[in-house]
Amino acid sequence: MKTHPLPIEDHLKTFLSGPMDPQMIYADGVTYQEVYDLAAWLARWLRKNVSGFKTVLLCADNKAVIMAALLAAMMERKTLILPNTLSGNGLEELKCTADFSYAIMDKLRPLPKGIEAVIVPGPPLPPFKPEFNLTIDPDIVWVQLYTGGSTAAPKVWNKTIRNLMGEAFFLSCYFDVTPRDRIVATVPAYHIYGLLYSILMPFVASAFVFGDTPYYPKEIIRAVRAQNATILISVPPHYRSLVGYCLESETLRLAFSSAGMLTDEDGRAFTRNNRVDVVEIYGSTETGGIATRIRARGETAFTPFECVAVKIKRGYLWVQSDFLSPGLGGLDSDFFKLGDRVEASQNGRFMLLGRSDGIIKVGGKRVDMETIRQILLEQKGVTDAVTFSLPVSNGRENQIVAVVEGMADTADLSKRLALVLEPYARPRSIKIVDKMPFTRAGKYDRSALETLFNNTIL
Repeated sequence: MKTHPLPIEDHLKTFLSGPMDPQMIYADGVTYQEVYDLAAWLARWLRKNVSGFKTVLLCADNKAVIMAALLAAMMERKTLILPNTLSGNGLEELKCTADFSYAIMDKLRPLPKGIEAVIVPGPPLPPFKPEFNLTIDPDIVWVQLYTGGSTAAPKVWNKTIRNLMGEAFFLSCYFDVTPRDRIVATVPAYHIYGLLYSILMPFVASAFVFGDTPYYPKEIIRAVRAQNATILISVPPHYRSLVGYCLESETLRLAFSSAGMLTDEDGRAFTRNNRVDVVEIYGSTETGGIATRIRARGETAFTPFECVAVKIKRGYLWVQSDFLSPGLGGLDSDFFKLGDRVEASQNGRFMLLGRSDGIIKVGGKRVDMETIRQILLEQKGVTDAVTFSLPVSNGRENQIVAVVEGMADTADLSKRLALVLEPYARPRSIKIVDKMPFTRAGKYDRSALETLFNNTIL
């Protein structure tokens, strides 16, 4: 693992001068030269048609189109909106909160009324010509990421060129990603993790990335084998689904996991079956990447990236880096306080103890939801668990509920919890499921979890 010595301004000059290997395939059968050609076409279109608007919606699945749109927006100083869903209803809701009149698309989709679609053309296109006098301000807002989060309530995070490209350059050097690498990702490009690891990181390294986003175990295995993948970008639910499977890949050298906590058992099972360690990435949309660990090597604590400064104050983690979203509040000397409780470990490392925002009040008593979840995970037959609160019928109080994955028994779990938890801290209702619902980004699907309790009177 190594880091890049150049400042981002120098990286951007090289990056915007054109492809290192024009005929190398980037994604979806599109060469690097064709991505730059399409970016130039989009830049000219933006210059001509969107002078009066700052934000433009990106509404495409094709990774080459996504990358070309990002390049064009950088050249023309526009901000791209990356929605948390491309569905018609989701875009209608987005239009109520975001200001855009144009949508860059790879194919026709339902759009809100009054939005003009820009369908990108196929090759051949006029060749890209670098503008050597082009000046880029790395601190302008380049992308607005809309996240659904665990509550499915969309939230917007502004990301600058320095935020995203700085992290992409760092990652490509740190993990020694090269044109020899072939990447398969199971996470959507509109998630910060997918955007960085399956769009930007491979592009700055001139690597190949598989155009599709496999979801089910057999799809993932088939993609890794067929593409001779060297790097797998995935999320905890997919690693769990791969337990018991062997990818039978002779080329895979790196596997990443993020967008949630990977269980020790699932990570070790993947390493045991495939002889490849899983690198866990800790971070968030607003902070970017912060630290890594590889538990198959005995690492229980996270090691911060050397370009990220961390400190621990009163049990909370604070971070400072070029990856922090602009406009974050609550800064202390440019350090941002996260919602995670941590404990210092050796050599600057830290242990995660759980979310601090998981504290609720029940009957005037403080209850740590993560503590209840950890107790559930320790019970026989439980492979996963989620705890959260729902309003009581009068809406003036919360009650704790839990969803458990596995072969457990509800009555037995309730008895066991009664031995270690005060009455007010026990889940009022426990639902057993065969498989926990997740979003495609690897987060627990809060909406789907709540529907399990629709017929339960709380």
